[in-house]
Amino acid sequence: MLSNKFSLHRMALVALFVELLTTSSFPMLAQGRSLNQEELAPWKISTPPTHFPENQVEKSPTLHAQSIRFPTTGKPRRRESAAVRGGTEAAVVPNSCGNSSDEQMVALLPPTEPVRTVAEHPTILVYLPENTAKQAEFYLKEADKDEIIYETTVTLPGHSGIVSVPLPDNGTLPALEVGKMYTWHFFVICQDMTNEPYVEGQIERVEPSPNLVAELENASPRDRAAIYAEAGIWYDCLNSLAQLRRSAPNDTAIASDWAELLESVGLDTISQKPLISSSVTPN
Repeated sequence: MLSNKFSLHRMALVALFVELLTTSSFPMLAQGRSLNQEELAPWKISTPPTHFPENQVEKSPTLHAQSIRFPTTGKPRRRESAAVRGGTEAAVVPNSCGNSSDEQMVALLPPTEPVRTVAEHPTILVYLPENTAKQAEFYLKEADKDEIIYETTVTLPGHSGIVSVPLPDNGTLPALEVGKMYTWHFFVICQDMTNEPYVEGQIERVEPSPNLVAELENASPRDRAAIYAEAGIWYDCLNSLAQLRRSAPNDTAIASDWAELLESVGLDTISQKPLISSSVTPN
């Protein structure tokens, strides 16, 4: 009996609370109509945004989280100038080129082969120590043939730095074939014509996978270098960073990526060398 009285008491309190709520706090509900937006505004609960403004995302320094390190697996290869046209060993660019240091000419390549590209006309980079040479000669041929399929004269600036030799996309040279191996040679023309050092390298063009194509399409210019590196595509990785360095020479983040890439393949000694201009004239 006592329990029933308490139950009735609770029900009465609930009914009173509902009546007070609808008549005092929401009087419009008691009149049988819904509230408009202005009337609901004091009762609206705000929620924090679930996304960042677009311009903030683009400028976020944490978006670039990929490491620019190149895998070095494969057959070891030579990168430094170690010979002249006649086959004589030459550790450095000879004095007849105005060289006053012990630095060597170096092809910017990983220490192992094959060295791959997905480009039809890739770009080759070579480091030249201090010299007074005015020109260099560049040759390209298929790896299993002696016939030269492309040759050009490179005009040098007469001081040390990294020069670029782009393979032309103007009809002078057909696109490199997928799955075919090519070799290139870069000769410095010195006063002593019998003592001209050179470096050489290899190029293998490969077909990019659908996943690689999709990644590159959605990547920023800076991230593309890391994607190429992860895929083992050297020439495109190196050249994409070189282009960024030329367009933004004072960008410390790009400079750091460049140094990290070269150091990962053992090119620490030239990781801080400047990129210098040169002109290419097809022969």
